[in-house]
Amino acid sequence: MNASVIFSYAFMYFVLFLVVPFVLVTFTMTCIKFFKPNDTESVGAKIKFSRHPMEPKSVGFINKLNTIVKDKYNVLYGTCLDSILDIDKAETPDDVHSYLRGCHLDYVLVDSESSSVKLVITDPEHNSPEQSEFIDNSLAEVGVKVIHLAKNQKWDESLIRNGLAA
Repeated sequence: MNASVIFSYAFMYFVLFLVVPFVLVTFTMTCIKFFKPNDTESVGAKIKFSRHPMEPKSVGFINKLNTIVKDKYNVLYGTCLDSILDIDKAETPDDVHSYLRGCHLDYVLVDSESSSVKLVITDPEHNSPEQSEFIDNSLAEVGVKVIHLAKNQKWDESLIRNGLAA
């Protein structure tokens, strides 16, 4: 047999058994990648939502806060420290954001003109003592006053007004 015939057969088997399966596998994997449903689509189909009504006491407190602030401030309910503080992402690790999300703030008064946070009212039972101290220190650093009101604690308008005036 001639060497050119042997090389022809070698080339033909190389293409048939190596190149063609490689192309078929690559094409199949590409189809699987692009036509596979997204994870968010499958998660959204499994979630059942229901309404969670606010407690009547919280609604009453928000209404009283709205009468005190008279449209000068907006009241945010049930937010976390991560949503009102900006952190330099280059200098902080990722777990800081999860810690800040765990710091629960019951009521946040935001100035409607400047969109800056003016006062935070929180229940000390919703956070650990370490989180409460962290909330106090971090908000004092940016100049926001914090009032700790327990659920059953009596409060008066002057406490809120003094917190907003400071």
